[in-house]
Amino acid sequence: MSKIKFKGPFKNHIQNHIELKRAVGYKYLTEEDHFKRFDRFILEKYPYATNLTKEIVLDWCSKKTYESQANQCSRSSIIRQLGKYLD
Repeated sequence: MSKIKFKGPFKNHIQNHIELKRAVGYKYLTEEDHFKRFDRFILEKYPYATNLTKEIVLDWCSKKTYESQANQCSRSSIIRQLGKYLD
């Protein structure tokens, strides 16, 4: 079980997704850190979101000036996985 307490509108989905990944053998530690940041991002920018919209995904996945391409890909990957989980 995750030690992180998610607080945003997707908290239950994120927690369940992480638990599922770990149940099938993934450590999912780096991804959990990305989800922690995603949770804060959602709370700040989309606190009343009920769906993972295109706007949210594009906003989250846009490359930040301070980050590497690899980090952007890693952030994008967790949202892709969460989207597949929610589908």
